[in-house]
Amino acid sequence: MKCDENVILATLHKRVNRFLALVQLEDDTHLIEAHVPDPGRLIDLLIPHAQIALRPNSNKNRKTKYTVVGVKKNDFWVNIDSQLTNRLFSEEYKKIKSLKDCKIVKKEYTFGNSRIDFLMENEKTEKLLVEVKSVTLVKNDVALFPDAPTKRGQRHINELKDALQDGYQSAVVFIVKRPDCRWFSPNWEIDPAFSKAFTNAVASGVIPIAVKCTYDPFNKKEITIQEEIPVINKEKVV
Repeated sequence: MKCDENVILATLHKRVNRFLALVQLEDDTHLIEAHVPDPGRLIDLLIPHAQIALRPNSNKNRKTKYTVVGVKKNDFWVNIDSQLTNRLFSEEYKKIKSLKDCKIVKKEYTFGNSRIDFLMENEKTEKLLVEVKSVTLVKNDVALFPDAPTKRGQRHINELKDALQDGYQSAVVFIVKRPDCRWFSPNWEIDPAFSKAFTNAVASGVIPIAVKCTYDPFNKKEITIQEEIPVINKEKVV
């Protein structure tokens, strides 16, 4: 999937808070503020002196002129633009074996007390609720979600489980926006409540799916789903 075409290279000075970072543009000694679109901790990514990809903001009313959309980790780039995740799923979900014969019926579908990302329909016209989660944390080849406690994520998982009783099929898709992983697991250490809800939901019939991506913000200017990875549904995997 093609993404930002006008990103520029910069260096991270420090993360000020969840949504704000101080950055330094190339050939410039001044520090400027940039928006951080992912509210997660990103502790292994947003570290001082990291190379980052910035997208200029076209809205003149925005306080910050730039948004941090990518971070270089070792020899690859990690996308941290959480708003890009659903668009990526919309364009490339047919790469996922269990969803390749489905179609999107509605986005932001209201169910219970939540808006589920997608209502889909398979070739048998069966209804499928799909929630998509953006993953940026990897430890010892294992992609982990979440990287900070998420009551919202727990609510979504419980809604997917409840939907099974109303005749829906349900799936949660974890899109790992970096290539250096071999498996996916819920993050028991950071959020045991979400992890337990996830385990219970899968045991009830919610389909767990995880895929990893490659991201090239400067040359190919694209992010793409590379392949599915196995989901490990047990405690203490890293």
